[in-house]
Formats: sequence, C-alpha cells, structure tokens
Amino acid sequence: MKSLMLGSKKYKESTEHDYGDCVITDTGNNVIVFDCGSEEHAKEVIKYLEDNYNTEKKAIVVLSHNDSDHFNGIPMLVEQNRIESVYTILPLKFYDELLEEIDDDRKTKDSIKRQILERYSNITSLNNKGILKNIYNEDNSLVKICDGVKIVGPSKEYALEVIGKALDSRQGDTIDSESVINAASVQLSIDLSNSMLLLTGDASIEAISENAKNHQIIQIPHHGRLDHAEDLFNIKKDDKDTVFLISDNKGSNPGGSRELIKQKKDKGHVVLNTRLEDTLELTSRTYQKSQRMGSYI
Repeated sequence: MKSLMLGSKKYKESTEHDYGDCVITDTGNNVIVFDCGSEEHAKEVIKYLEDNYNTEKKAIVVLSHNDSDHFNGIPMLVEQNRIESVYTILPLKFYDELLEEIDDDRKTKDSIKRQILERYSNITSLNNKGILKNIYNEDNSLVKICDGVKIVGPSKEYALEVIGKALDSRQGDTIDSESVINAASVQLSIDLSNSMLLLTGDASIEAISENAKNHQIIQIPHHGRLDHAEDLFNIKKDDKDTVFLISDNKGSNPGGSRELIKQKKDKGHVVLNTRLEDTLELTSRTYQKSQRMGSYI
C-alpha cells in the first residue's frame, strides 16, 4: 500500500497557477484517487494507471467536496473512461431530510432540488454517467472502499447540518471556521500497515478532530491553513512523531501554507509540504522515519 500526494512543480507556471489537490493510493489491486483538482493531475493519474497497470485500468475516485481545485480534473478522467466510480456526498439523495433540517415553510422539495442542482452543479453533471456513489450505507454508516481504505467522515448528521446551512438563505456562509462547502469534506482513511493516513480535503477541524486522534499521518485541511495547522498540532501534542501533510499547489493564489511557512509555525513538527517538496510518497516507512523527514528542522 502506498499513496502519492501530487505536487505541481513540473507543471507549467506552477508558481502562479492553482493546480489543486490529488492523492493517488495504490493497494496492489485498486487505485483510489482522492480529489483531482486539475487536468494536469488527471494526466498524472492516467499515466500512473498505464505505467503500473494497463490502458484499461480504471480508478476509484473519492471527491472530498465540489470546489474547483478538488474537482476540475475529474471530467478529463470521465472523458478518457478511467473512472470506475466516484464516491462523494450526494445532496439530491437527502432532499427530504434537508427540507426538515432547514425548517423553512417557504422551501419545497422542488425548490431544494433546484438549489442543490445549482450549488452542486459539477457533481450533478455526473449524474448521467452511472459512476456516482453515495458515501453512506443504508444504515447511515460510512462506506468501505476496499481492504485498507475506508471513508471515515463526515457523519451524515454533520453533513446534513452543513448542507442545510448552505441552502438556507437565512444563515451565514460559514460553519466551524470554514465555508459551508468546505466544512463537510469527505475524509478518507488509509492503512499503511504500521500507521494510518487521514486525508481531509478542506474539512473543518470540528469534523476531523476525533479521527485525527487515531491517525499518525494527517493532511492539514485547506492546503495547510495556519489556524487549522495550529489546531491539529494541539490535538496531536502527545504524539511528537505525527506526520502532517500539506497539499499546497495553489501557486500565487491566496490561501494555503504560505502564512504557516512565513511565521515558521511548522518548526518543531514533522511537516511534509508539496509547495516545498513536490510530490510526496507515503508508505509504511513514512511514520517510522518521521524524525529524518520533512521541513521541520
């Protein structure tokens, strides 16, 4: 089992352009792609499939949320017939529950559906492709993708709360210090045999805090945003060997880990950052070798 958190240093104008996130996980039988934020990342996924399997091999995609820097490579993978399925939160499946969550007499089932189709238009554009899969089982538990890879968040209760707020014009556009689109990002857990890797997208700290406690390698949400990093450092203060990952391919665009680096708040922690180190290979050796790796010295 290994994962590759893709960097963008070799892409054209990488210091300027936002290429988004993409993590490739190879179990030996299945290739799981967590987010794919640009066509350049999609090309790397296709190359990986062809170099390590064959021209017919398809990937299982887990989409954390529908922001463009996590989604924009997926249409190319669809066009090239390289996707077996896409697991993500599917709000259209829950419009009855969302109507109850919002509790606004002005809302109807049809108006909720229209809002979902508009706000989650990139996800709903895949409806007729036959590849969309719900992350929740019938009993509302979270889906296991394959041996060693499972979805661990968010809970359906939290997702409904966040999506309901996104669709409710009476409420603001943030929750738990994150935008309502980001907060309920899908979380993926990967078993690297001696350690557990947690991929978080742009999730809120509130959503990932419990999962963070039992993972040793953790993606800092929202491309290494400073406040999220500080919160995670505090949550994991008793495990000094925790490896923190940052997927920051944002170029010159706002956000990401630049403030973390500028203030040197990563010092004293094991932090691997695609902005500094390009593509990161994560294996069973990553946690064991943590004291000799990363940009924390």
